[in-house]
Amino acid sequence: MTEGPTYQLLEGYNPLWLNQVKEGVELSRAYWGTYGPTRILVLGKEEDQVISAESKKYFLDEYCKWRTASSKHHSHEDCLVHAKENLFGPMERGDSESMLSGVRDTVPQMAELIFINVHNQENDDDTLPGPVQRGIHEYTHVFQLSVGRMPTWMMEGGAMFFENWIPQLVNRGDWKLRMRQMMRETKFKLRGLKYTIADMEEIESASEELKEYYQTLAYHSGAWAIAFIIHQSPTQNVAVFRDEFYPLVAKLGWEAAVAQYSGMDSKEDFYRAFNAFSNLSIDEQMKRISALK
Repeated sequence: MTEGPTYQLLEGYNPLWLNQVKEGVELSRAYWGTYGPTRILVLGKEEDQVISAESKKYFLDEYCKWRTASSKHHSHEDCLVHAKENLFGPMERGDSESMLSGVRDTVPQMAELIFINVHNQENDDDTLPGPVQRGIHEYTHVFQLSVGRMPTWMMEGGAMFFENWIPQLVNRGDWKLRMRQMMRETKFKLRGLKYTIADMEEIESASEELKEYYQTLAYHSGAWAIAFIIHQSPTQNVAVFRDEFYPLVAKLGWEAAVAQYSGMDSKEDFYRAFNAFSNLSIDEQMKRISALK
């Protein structure tokens, strides 16, 4: 698209947090391109803050006008009930959330990015504010929606890899430091277990036991799987991966794309190769992905 995202802030919540989210979204959009239509909601309340009923009502009305204007199945009134529970419920509880929601019953289909209580979101290595990093992550999902179906580990792992890769392109982060941290956490949490990213293709159908390792498998191990795919490619170039791999997913489907791009015969061969790579020492793993450019 030529038109960028639209932003909506809950009146009474500090505009600083919208500005930080927007900074991340715009960094991500500069890397991926403009996809949508996309609307970005930023809401929350800081300690002892009171958000007026009028502000809440206006926020919900504006949100539902956008969401249901061309909806085939949902009315403005239905949206108000759903949105009040799912937006203000977490806000009042003090939960901090960032998420993408695909709005598929509209013409055209749309994407919404929701950021709740982002003042509590921190970046693990303090190289840039947490809301900036979350903005990069969530807008990467908007791009991914344009490509087609991908497994959970590829969606979340891809967004996790690029939320660390994109900032270092503008001297705002240390992606290698964060990759090392994620692998250290992965090895610790999965020690003695046989779970791999192959078990995290669909979080919706995962067992309750497996869901306990959602963050580790989908986000952390998934980010390393993306790095491994790029490492296995002929160019080991991240921008080439962006420009060639994702169109391959759209053309062939993700299973064939992963195999072909990483030089494997099948998805199963890729999983076996990545599992072997995952069992190497962190120093050896870091040495190999240091070749990425």
